This record gives sequence, C-alpha cells and structure tokens, in this order.
Amino acid sequence: MNQEIFKDNWELIVGLEVHVELATKTKLFCGCLNQFGSEPNTNVCPVCLGLPGSLPVVNETAVYYAMQLGRALRCSVNRSVFARKNYFYPDMPKDYQISQYDMPTNLNGYLELPTGEAIGIERHILKRTQGKLPILEPVGESLGPTIH
Repeated sequence: MNQEIFKDNWELIVGLEVHVELATKTKLFCGCLNQFGSEPNTNVCPVCLGLPGSLPVVNETAVYYAMQLGRALRCSVNRSVFARKNYFYPDMPKDYQISQYDMPTNLNGYLELPTGEAIGIERHILKRTQGKLPILEPVGESLGPTIH
C-alpha cells in the first residue's frame, strides 16, 4: 500500500479535556465547604449525597468565574442549562453528574499564544464532578472507599 495516499488524505487533530477546580468557598451546587484535602465525608450534605427532596442551587461565584473565563478566552458567553448525566462510579453516590455539556456557558473561543498562534476552545462548561476515591492500601482486611 502506498504511504503517500495516507499522508495526503489525513490531518492530525488533537483534543484535550482540561479540568480546573474553581477557587470558590463552597461547592458548585450546595453550601458545603470546597476544601481540598479535608477529611473524607466531612463536607457533605443531602444535596451532595443526592438524597430525595434535596435540590441543588448553583454557586453564583462559580458562574461569575465561568463568564470571566469565557470573556478571557474570547468565547461567546451564552445562557446555559444544567442537566443530569448518568454515570455509575463507586465515588459518585448520586449516580449522576450535573453538567451543562449540551448548552454550555462558553462556546467557540480561543487562547492566543505568545507566538501568535491560537488554540481553539470548543466549549467551556461548569459541572459537578464526583468526589475522589483514594487508593487505599489494605492492612490485613479490605478497606471500603471514602468519598471526599
């Protein structure tokens, strides 16, 4: 097979998904402290755990930060919608993630590099990501996971 055929008909496109933790005092959808490194299961509430009847309320500071980032990345800043996205992971007690993937705050921006080149930004979203599940070293018996 001729290597030149593939060389002329393909273009390499690389995409990255970058996660950033916002420096807010509270979590994205409740009033619990957003404190990195805190003891497991200490900064949780009915909203965090997805208990029946608990309703999330978006953190206004996080929305403000998202809009500021959108402006800095030259995105169109839009009205957005949060939706539930179902996942089944051991570190996500609710079995769903609240995300704005389909209708994000920021769309179609770019980050200009010092060289004059630009990195395209397809979308910038806010989402509630699951807690972290540390890898625990068993000491003679099985240790259960902890949720942060």
